Amino acid sequence: MNIRPVREEDIESLIQLFRANYGDDYFLPEFYDPQWVKRGIYSDHIIWLAAEDEGKIVGASALILNAGDYNDQIGEIGRLVVDPEAGGRGMGGALLTALVDASDDRVEFAFAEARTVHPKTQKICDRLGLVPLGFLPMYYQMTWRESWILSGQLFGNGRALRLPGTGAVVPEVAPLARLSLRNLELAEDVTVHADAAPYPMNGDLHIAPLTGESLVRLIRIEHGRLLEPEIFSAMHIDLGYSQLRARKADYLVASEGGRTLGAVGVLFDENNKSARITELIAQDEAVKGTLLRLAVELATERYQADLIKLDVSAHSPRMQRTVMALGFCPAAYIPGMVFHQTHRPDVIKFLRLNVPYKLGDLVFTDPSREYYDVVSPIFAASIRARGL
Repeated sequence: MNIRPVREEDIESLIQLFRANYGDDYFLPEFYDPQWVKRGIYSDHIIWLAAEDEGKIVGASALILNAGDYNDQIGEIGRLVVDPEAGGRGMGGALLTALVDASDDRVEFAFAEARTVHPKTQKICDRLGLVPLGFLPMYYQMTWRESWILSGQLFGNGRALRLPGTGAVVPEVAPLARLSLRNLELAEDVTVHADAAPYPMNGDLHIAPLTGESLVRLIRIEHGRLLEPEIFSAMHIDLGYSQLRARKADYLVASEGGRTLGAVGVLFDENNKSARITELIAQDEAVKGTLLRLAVELATERYQADLIKLDVSAHSPRMQRTVMALGFCPAAYIPGMVFHQTHRPDVIKFLRLNVPYKLGDLVFTDPSREYYDVVSPIFAASIRARGL
């Protein structure tokens, strides 16, 4: 078996591998589009490897290098597909090992998402040293909404750029945080803030869509962007108005008396029936909770999203308490996931499910099951309380 970079002549073989593994239900339908696959092969942001056996492509996997912001140096290891007739030979592990080796010094945090309908990828991640960091219930729309395990590891300067012992979390997050810190062999604890109060959520704001003029005014607000960001993603207003429009990002801009107070960004994924809250800009704390509430209403009522995603700073217990008051639950604690100015903050991945909690059959490795045991009861209780 030979592992090599994917080439253009492999396109049809790659598409057929996805069909052999997922039918027509893979959550990223572009992987069935030959033109999209071709662009991916030649992209500077993807390392894509194939396993070849006697001239036949029997497996493939990719490392996505722009999974986060441009300076986050995050690599997403995934898109692993193996010919069902060629399984059981360690091919998946060999492909993922080759991807990690090929990343050189371009990645300071790498992660992978593993299905829970079988333990194969979970076991491969365990062997590679990608440790479980979270359980993502009903995360991707496939034949049904499948749950996934999030695993990751810090590489290169990833550990040195963290500020150890600075995690500040609400009580519901603490067990999850301690699991992840232990798994990554980070000998530290988090500070628990049981009395953290949510930001006010019932303000009366004038809301308008983003325009080129309001974008200029928002860029002048440093809080939430350059100073003390509490929400992280790869989508932000620094990309410029034309890029935000091209990516169909939806921004709610708050103002009062002609003065711009802040904004919140929402990105809808029609294929996955999910929305991500991408950015919160607000110099006044009184605006933050109201903007987030309006973003949840937009995702739920206009887009009818089954799932809303939100990556929150693990150093802001007030924001954590705010999103929990809005129906979000903690699903993963990720040490050093992103880079901001001079260090790598820890991040908590919060999810809000807008559909009944139906997980189906699940299969876990022992390390993955620990996260299910911590995360799932919080989601089940939240959804019961909301009457879903």
